[in-house]
Amino acid sequence: MNTILDQHAPLTQKTISFAAHAPWFDSEYKNQRKLRRKAEKHKNKSEYNMTLFKEIRSETTIMANLKKKQYYSNILEKNKGNMRAVYNVVNRELDRKKENTLPAEDNISQLCTKFNGFFNNKILKIRESFPTIAIC
Repeated sequence: MNTILDQHAPLTQKTISFAAHAPWFDSEYKNQRKLRRKAEKHKNKSEYNMTLFKEIRSETTIMANLKKKQYYSNILEKNKGNMRAVYNVVNRELDRKKENTLPAEDNISQLCTKFNGFFNNKILKIRESFPTIAIC
């Protein structure tokens, strides 16, 4: 039985990662979400429950948008003259990571040699592109 089960539905390993806690997520919003989940459980029992769920869902969405707006407005207002801090917030929220501009190389000496060769060749090509001038 186990071999058939393993053949058709093998065990797989899943990695679950938790997102960092949103800074605008407070107890008021947490309670509103609890209320929404409770209403969601009962929404199919009657038309009234469905209407109630839709209202609570709408309120929860509006509250989330308002909390986010207030949070980011406060951060931007606090860092009004500091563009570095503003860009750090924007980059963090857009999940932008700084890229490593150096090529991957285990041996630092080889990397230096490659850079040296590249720039030496570049200088030679630039020198060769100059027209030759005859001096009298």
